[in-house]
Amino acid sequence: MITSETDRYAVVVPIRSLKTGKSRLLTDSDALRPQLALAFFLDTIAALECSAAVDRIVVVSGDATIRRCVQARCDIVADSETGLPAAIEIGVEQLRKTRHSGPVAVVLPDLPYATTDAFDALFVAAREHTRAFLPDSVGDGTTCVTATSVDMVVHRFGPNSARAHTEAGLVALGVPVPELRADVDIFSDLCHQQLLRLGAETGKVLNR
Repeated sequence: MITSETDRYAVVVPIRSLKTGKSRLLTDSDALRPQLALAFFLDTIAALECSAAVDRIVVVSGDATIRRCVQARCDIVADSETGLPAAIEIGVEQLRKTRHSGPVAVVLPDLPYATTDAFDALFVAAREHTRAFLPDSVGDGTTCVTATSVDMVVHRFGPNSARAHTEAGLVALGVPVPELRADVDIFSDLCHQQLLRLGAETGKVLNR
């Protein structure tokens, strides 16, 4: 049960430039890839911002389009495209500067099936652990890490990140939230989750 703002999560969402991000998301149109990358991100943000467990969202990006789309909805911190770990650290440092005293999550921006209910369930489960992570649907990747405070945040995103997070002492969450495990790296990933409902922004792009 959430009793105060100090019980609520600050969520760091790092996202690369739309010009270079999601390079594996090959489509028939050069214009479609950045449109989908933006839509995935916006659907992730929409699900997060409606969660009663979330106090604030910190987006780490230097992309002007991304910043314009969420400037009235999220805190935005620029990065210099030096990689995912560096972007996450920029977001975490912003939380230190603003003296966030509650729990923290780092959520990747490619969750077009994300729902508020799924995030609510994730955060309830994560509160039981000092550090935790959510494996992706394949089982070797990670879509989210959580910690009880800013100083407890540990992240090992990259190849075989699920194993790396386990070795770093994070607990793998078993909560049934397929919507948050279904990250999209390649276009065919969108065809493998037919039982899940796409977010509104991703649906708009695919139906154009």
